[in-house]
Amino acid sequence: MGQKLNISRDDIARALRIYWKHAWPKQMGVCPALPDWSDLTLAEILKRFADESETSPHACHRYVLRLGNYLYPHMKFAVEQCVCDGDYYFLADCHDNALAPQTSDIEGWKELRSRNYSIKLAIESEWKKAELPTFLTASKRATGTFKRPDLTSKRILVIDDEPANCALTGAMLRAEGFGIESVNSGTEALDRANQQKPDLIVTDYEMPGMTGREVAEKFRSNEETREIPILICTYADVTEDDLRPADALLRRPFSQEDLKSTVARLLKGKARLE
Repeated sequence: MGQKLNISRDDIARALRIYWKHAWPKQMGVCPALPDWSDLTLAEILKRFADESETSPHACHRYVLRLGNYLYPHMKFAVEQCVCDGDYYFLADCHDNALAPQTSDIEGWKELRSRNYSIKLAIESEWKKAELPTFLTASKRATGTFKRPDLTSKRILVIDDEPANCALTGAMLRAEGFGIESVNSGTEALDRANQQKPDLIVTDYEMPGMTGREVAEKFRSNEETREIPILICTYADVTEDDLRPADALLRRPFSQEDLKSTVARLLKGKARLE
């Protein structure tokens, strides 16, 4: 992997035990066996993971195990690199997009997503109590490392229901000189854009109430905002075709360099989806 990591083999073992406690509680019945990697090195353990890192020269690393939970087979245990070299953290990825809702049972699908998210929060909350690195702690460290240069005239609206994502993305963009406004939902974004039109929108894809794609559709249907370039950021296994009418897709976890170059292309009117 090239650089010294801030996590150890023992950290992965502790994080997995906590994941198992909440994802596969004994009282719910059949529970798969917890992996025993006590004889393996950290590098050997990570080779057991699927490497979902992007291929760009500046991409952050992402290693995952699809371990599921007692409700849902697609939840992932992830080890991800934050924007700072060598700063890795653990993430319980709901991977909700793996199961498309059936129109006949939309309420059941919403209930499953809610319970799935509750499991994620329980896992990550106990990781934090155990002083294991999570995205929240890693993003707070990273946010403080970015300098704030003189602002340009360009304004970017960041939309994400996760405050840590908003803060980190905003910090990376401020470091490039952009003026940043952050909101936590598509509805807030529409209200804000009507008051003062941004030069670019950076939105999460999977959000309650209104997805990033639905946000893009709303902006495109409004004469006043239809020309604003839109970048969607996501863990979801989707393609650029799935995200039209947005203009670009950036997969998480992304580096500052990849965010910077994508934003620069969009502000120049290049590399937009046709």
